[in-house]
Amino acid sequence: MKKNGTILIVDDSEALLELITSLLSTEGYSTSTVETGEAAIEFLINNQPDLILLDRTLPGMNGFEVCKQIKRMKRVGKIPIIFLTASTNVKEKVEGFRIGAVDYITKPFEKEELLARVNSHFELYKLSQLLKEQTEVLKERENILSDLNATKDKFFSIIAHDLKGPFSNIFELSKLLKEKCSESDEGEAKEIIRHLYTTAENTRNLLENLLEWASIQRGKIEYNPENVNLHSAVSECFNVLMANSKCKSISMANKILPKTTVFADFNMLNTILRNLVSNAIKFTPKDGTVTVYENGIKDTITICVSDNGVGMDLKTANNLFNANKVQSTYGTEGEQGTGLGLLLCKEFVEKHGGKIWVESEVGVGTKFWFSLPWHDNTVLIGTAYR
Repeated sequence: MKKNGTILIVDDSEALLELITSLLSTEGYSTSTVETGEAAIEFLINNQPDLILLDRTLPGMNGFEVCKQIKRMKRVGKIPIIFLTASTNVKEKVEGFRIGAVDYITKPFEKEELLARVNSHFELYKLSQLLKEQTEVLKERENILSDLNATKDKFFSIIAHDLKGPFSNIFELSKLLKEKCSESDEGEAKEIIRHLYTTAENTRNLLENLLEWASIQRGKIEYNPENVNLHSAVSECFNVLMANSKCKSISMANKILPKTTVFADFNMLNTILRNLVSNAIKFTPKDGTVTVYENGIKDTITICVSDNGVGMDLKTANNLFNANKVQSTYGTEGEQGTGLGLLLCKEFVEKHGGKIWVESEVGVGTKFWFSLPWHDNTVLIGTAYR
């Protein structure tokens, strides 16, 4: 294969310069020749060959001195240097390698040896140059990505600060309106208030899930597990979602034993429960039931959020935790959902080393199961509630 490179040959023998030039030309190399070390240094000020063949013994500045000076030149210091020498002295060769040479060719040399060594080091140099270029491109892209991430972080910070507060206020005001609206009140105003509250709540939940999802993708959420009373965590979740369940006359049952303790990050556990129970309420018709119970197996406790709602087919169930197939769905009263909450649940459960899965049947209901590490002091072992 013909080479496309330039080689500088430094030797005080005109005959040797002609011979090497002829051999390298047949391989496709371009060559430049000089007869002294001083001329080589001057040449390299304005030129950058791909390889240098340097005679060890030169008039004036010898090959070792030339090599040292070249290695101190920033622009050409990385160019591979192969010494040409008639000496077989091992100490001299070692010194040559020490100051930066990559190889030696001993005079008189065979044509095949010269070409083999030159071709080998030329290819290595070209590969190193390519690697350097690719590294620089990667660094440039890394800097661009870093800037984009900084912009993204700022964007989510603005969303969290400037949108979360107002949405929370809207939600609280709509909740107050709903509470002030008498059960006996009839008419369009009551229906508008109910829709206002539902929309505000759905928007708030979406925003919270979006911000949590973005934070975990950016590695901004810390994992701080501790001993958490599971019964209390479920009760707290029920209290937060009580208004939702009352709107649809859905009863909620906390069948977690009072002493059950899990080793979990409280905030993550709270998000898992909130999303699963909220989904259960959303897809359960009026007068339905949502139940949370446990099933302890060895060092793992599995928690089930069960409902007797609309259920789903196998295809829908299989795509629930697939980020590429998340789609918007609506509850039995038109409640809007995005599926983002379930992706959060999966992320948080797996952060605990657990698993999450679903069992569902159309028209019968749905059971979301997830596993967590069990605290050593938990009393319950191997008990299941249905």
